[in-house]
Amino acid sequence: MTFSYKDITPQIKRPIIPLILKSSTMVILYSGLIDSGADYCIFSIEIARKLGVVLSRNNKIQFVGVGKDMVQGSFGEVEIKIDEELYKTKVIFAEISDFGHGILGQKGFFDRFDVRLQYHKQRIVLESVIN
Repeated sequence: MTFSYKDITPQIKRPIIPLILKSSTMVILYSGLIDSGADYCIFSIEIARKLGVVLSRNNKIQFVGVGKDMVQGSFGEVEIKIDEELYKTKVIFAEISDFGHGILGQKGFFDRFDVRLQYHKQRIVLESVIN
């Protein structure tokens, strides 16, 4: 799978790819920033609400955000579709800044794909590693 970097401004381009997030009752078109420094995939709590994902109080996690502030989130399970690849994974839903995209991290993304970020070609290449 090949994607292009997304233009944020004329000077800033980021590895953001289109996603489809699914639950048993809802489908949402979304985007994800590929972030090798993130331990998990992180999506806005609003996405969980729209998808109808039930978040248990027993599945809470605290983590440090970009601004070094502690952020509290909850684990939930969601189906992610990237191109033709559909899989179910555990993600963190949290009150994060809404840039219109989530974060694709180590667990839930990098553990499923070999990722090549080719900045000079403005290209992202994903290869599934799950059979």
